[in-house]
Amino acid sequence: MTAILHLGILFLAKILDNALGTSKTILIQHGKCILAGVTLAVSNYIGYRVTKQVVTADGSLAMIAVSVASGFGCCLAMAVNKKLSKDRLYVNILMSDNKEAMQALRDFLAANHITNVAADSYTRDWNTKTITVTAYAQTKAESELINSYISRSPQKIKRVVQK
Repeated sequence: MTAILHLGILFLAKILDNALGTSKTILIQHGKCILAGVTLAVSNYIGYRVTKQVVTADGSLAMIAVSVASGFGCCLAMAVNKKLSKDRLYVNILMSDNKEAMQALRDFLAANHITNVAADSYTRDWNTKTITVTAYAQTKAESELINSYISRSPQKIKRVVQK
């Protein structure tokens, strides 16, 4: 029973260690050097303690538990980061051979206060004029509105997203 409890504690400690290590990298990318330093220090301390326990353990069960926990810790940090991250600007380049469909899309974007620019363009055969719309989704909600509109549209709309 104590061996299982010991493995459980080791498993949780390694999850926390890897979550902090991944968080440190994310914090560095966001320019938060003091928080990154603190998470690195705590992560190193936990990591050294876990390593000591694994090295002194009999058998490879502790090593396997810690290895699996590493993956969980990384996934946990990524999920938390995704949930807490601010909205990003996504540039959506929207194209269709159907000019009326593109005018309707542009009107939809304007009605929903999504910044956009419409420009004249041509179809593949260069014989028919159409419209290309560039939409600037500034929130996740705006991106979802664009997704929803395209999926409901009876006309084929090609979309290229630049992050």
